[in-house]
Amino acid sequence: MPMTYGIKRVLEPQHVLPTSAWKLDNSRNIYPDELRVSIKRIHLEGTGFKQICTEVNDDEKKLKQQIIDIVIRRGKLHNPVTDTGGLVMGVIEEIGSEYDNKAGLRVGDKIICNVSAASVPMYIEDITSVNKAFNQVEATGYAIIHDLIPVVKFQEDLPLDLTMFTFDQSGTLYRLHQLIGSSKKFLVVGNSMLTNLLYGYVIRREVGAEAEIVCLFDKRTSMRMAGKGIDELVEKVFNEVHFINILKPMECMKQLDAESLFDLSINCAEIPGAETINILATKPEGTVLFANLINNLNIALYITESMSKPLCVRCAEGYLSGYDAFDMEIVREMAPYLKNAEFVEPAYRNSGEFEKNPFNRRIMEKTMTEDFVCRSKIMYQVLEEMTKVSKYDCNVIIFGDTGVGKEKAANIIQKNSDRKMQPFVKINCGAISPTLIESEFFGYEKGAFTGASSGGKKGYFELANNGVIFLDEIGELPLEMQAKLLRAIQDGEFYRVGGTVPVKTNVRIISATNKNLETLVEEGKFRRDLYYRLNVVPIRIPSLSERTDDIPALVSHFLSKYSKKFGVKRGIDENAMEYLMQQQWPGNIRELENTVQRLIISSQGEDITMMDVMREKHSELFGYMPGEDLAAENQAQPAEINLQTAVEEYEKSLIKYACEKYGSTRKAAKAIDISQTQLVRKKKKYGI
Repeated sequence: MPMTYGIKRVLEPQHVLPTSAWKLDNSRNIYPDELRVSIKRIHLEGTGFKQICTEVNDDEKKLKQQIIDIVIRRGKLHNPVTDTGGLVMGVIEEIGSEYDNKAGLRVGDKIICNVSAASVPMYIEDITSVNKAFNQVEATGYAIIHDLIPVVKFQEDLPLDLTMFTFDQSGTLYRLHQLIGSSKKFLVVGNSMLTNLLYGYVIRREVGAEAEIVCLFDKRTSMRMAGKGIDELVEKVFNEVHFINILKPMECMKQLDAESLFDLSINCAEIPGAETINILATKPEGTVLFANLINNLNIALYITESMSKPLCVRCAEGYLSGYDAFDMEIVREMAPYLKNAEFVEPAYRNSGEFEKNPFNRRIMEKTMTEDFVCRSKIMYQVLEEMTKVSKYDCNVIIFGDTGVGKEKAANIIQKNSDRKMQPFVKINCGAISPTLIESEFFGYEKGAFTGASSGGKKGYFELANNGVIFLDEIGELPLEMQAKLLRAIQDGEFYRVGGTVPVKTNVRIISATNKNLETLVEEGKFRRDLYYRLNVVPIRIPSLSERTDDIPALVSHFLSKYSKKFGVKRGIDENAMEYLMQQQWPGNIRELENTVQRLIISSQGEDITMMDVMREKHSELFGYMPGEDLAAENQAQPAEINLQTAVEEYEKSLIKYACEKYGSTRKAAKAIDISQTQLVRKKKKYGI
C-alpha cells in the first residue's frame, strides 16, 4: 500500500500533511492502514499548556473545556495560539487490516503515540482530571494513528507521568547524549526544574564525576520541585545552581566564571529572548543546543555573527531512531528520586509578578504584533482566524467599524505569512486625490504629465512586488480605479501612467473597510467582480461594545504604555474601570486609547478615579457641575464621607441632572454613555 502519511484525514486545507492542516477528519471508523486507541491520558506540550492555563486564569473547569473546544474545532489537539500539540496515551481498540505492525501491537495494548498530537485525529468526550505538575490530563475519547506514526508500548514499571513528560523532549535528549563527545564543562539554562534535571542527568550519566555542570534556573519558573529525593538528585547532577533572571544575560555572566566558558550549553527555557546567555557563555567552537521550539534559532545565529563567534548552534530534534528506548532508560533511573517529590506552584502565579514575565504577558495579551491585546472569547476566535488565514497566500478583506484595529489585524496576517520578510505597503484609499490615485498605485514614466519627475516613479504595486499591499478604506476607491485594480489582479501586471511596457506584479492584497461592500455593490458603487476577487477570506473585527471583556486589558496596556511615555505613574481604581466598561465607545479602541491618554494627563492622584473618568467622559455636563455642592460639603466635613459615598452621591447628581436636562431616560442614558436599562435601575436605586 502506498504511503499516504494520513493525508486522507485532512479536511482543511487540502493537499497538506495532517500536522500542517487546520482541521482533520476525526471520525471513528478507521482506514486499513490505521489503528484506533481509547484515550486515557494526554500530555500537553509545555508552552501550549501554559498558554491555556493563563488564558483561563488557572480555572480548572475552563481549562478542561478549552482543550475540548480546540479538539472540536480542529479535529486534533493543536493549539492555534502556540502552534503546539502534545502526546497521547491510550489502549488499542482496533487495528486496520493493512496497518504496518512492525511493533507487534495487539488490541488491548497500552501505547504512547510518540508524535505531536497536532498530527493525530482525535475526539475527546470528557476530561476527568488535570495534573498541572506534568502538563497532563486524564481524558476519555479516541485517537486515530496511521502506520508511519511512531508508537511505543507503555512499560507498566515506569511512572506514566514522567514517561510522557520525558517523551515530550522528543529526540533532543538522545541528541544531547550524542553531542557530548569530549566536552567537560556544561551549562543548562531553563525555567522548569524537572526539564533542567533531565538534561543535566543525561550529561552526568554520560561524563560522570569529571563533568562540571552549572544550572541557571530562571526565578520566574512555572513549577518547582521539593523533597529529599529532589535534593539528592540536584546535588548528584549539578555542581552549581543559580536562580536568576535569564533575560538579563550580563547579570547572568557575573554569576559565572567569565574567563572559563562552557564547552556545551543547553537552553530548555520556555522564554523567548533567553537565547543570548547561552551564546555568551559558550566558548568559541563550542556547541549550543536549543531544546525548546519557542527559542528563536535565527536570533541566536544573528547574535553569534554580531560577536564574530564561531559556534555550532543546534535546535530541538524530532524523531531520532532509538530515542524512545534511551528516554525510557533515563525515566527508569530518575524515577526513584521523584517518587515522593512535591511540586510547588510559585506564589508569583497569583500576583502581579507573573505578568512581568515577557512570555506570560505576550500570551495573556495575545500580542502577536503591534500591541494587539485581547481577553474576550470572541477576539480569541478572531485571532485564530487571522493566524489560520495568514498561512495561505490568498486575498483577505477585514471588516469592522472605525477604530477597531483593522490595520493591526492586517499586520498580524502579514507578519505571520510566508511574505513576512518581503515589503509591506499600506495605502489609505480615501486619502489619495482621485487625479493622482492611478500614478500612486502604478507609478509613472518620465514626462507622463506636467510636473512628473524626470526619472519617473515606481507605484505602490511595484514597490510591494513579492510582498503584501494593505488597501485601507477600499470602499472609497473610485470606480475607474477599481477597474484598473481588477485588471492588475487578474493579469498579474499593469502599466505605469504613460508607459507602454507591462510591469509584472506578484502581491497579496489585504483590504479593509468600515462600509458594507455588498450594499455598495448593489448600489453600483463597487464592482462585483472586484469584490469577489478581494473577498476570498472575510474577517470581521467586532466593535468594542461586543467585547467589553477586552476593556480592562486594553486600559491596563494603555496605562503602562503612556505612563512610561509621559514619565508619570498612574493606576486605575476598580470603580473607574467598571465605569469605563459601561460606556459606549463609538470610536472603539482608538477612542479608548485617547481617553486613557487624557486621563493620565488630567488626573492628579496616583490612581485614576471614577470622578476623573466622569469628568473626562461628560465634560459637557460639567458646566453645571452636579458634584459641586457635594464637593463643598466634603471640604467642610472631610472625615465624614468615604470614597464610595462620594462616588454614589456624584453619580446620583449626574443622573438627576441628565434626566432633568434631556427629559427622557433614553436621551439621558445616551448623554452619559450608559444603557437605558442601567439608568432606570440607578434611578430606582437612588430614588430619583
